[in-house]
Amino acid sequence: MNTADAMSEQDTAHFLVDAAGWAPSVHNTQPWWFGTRGSTVTLHADPDRRLNVADPEGREMLISCGAALCTLRLAVRRLGRGPRVRMASDPERPGLIADVTLGPAEPPGEDENRMYDQIRRRRTHRGGFRPEGLPAGLLQALR
Repeated sequence: MNTADAMSEQDTAHFLVDAAGWAPSVHNTQPWWFGTRGSTVTLHADPDRRLNVADPEGREMLISCGAALCTLRLAVRRLGRGPRVRMASDPERPGLIADVTLGPAEPPGEDENRMYDQIRRRRTHRGGFRPEGLPAGLLQALR
């Protein structure tokens, strides 16, 4: 039995939304909102949280929503299930990014568990980045 089977649909949805809400976002604006139907979580872009001056086209808002979706998928994996993601746009549901449901049982991998354990440790970096490239060997070490 996986963890999701032991939880009610409402508890499962709450667990998933709570984790996804910790996703990093540009300028720490969290430009998204979630809806739930049973254990299905729907991710929407929230244009009211888009920064008009810094993000006039909404590009960073969508990148931030992608981070929320990634974190949501990671939370599904933590429950021992595979995420089923339906990317969508719907004129009846403005800002819709995706619907995420629980797929079949699939134990999370060691890397997924380590990444999930870091969700609440994330911090926003508001400083600048150095213009030069990355130090030799850094990408290899991070992989």
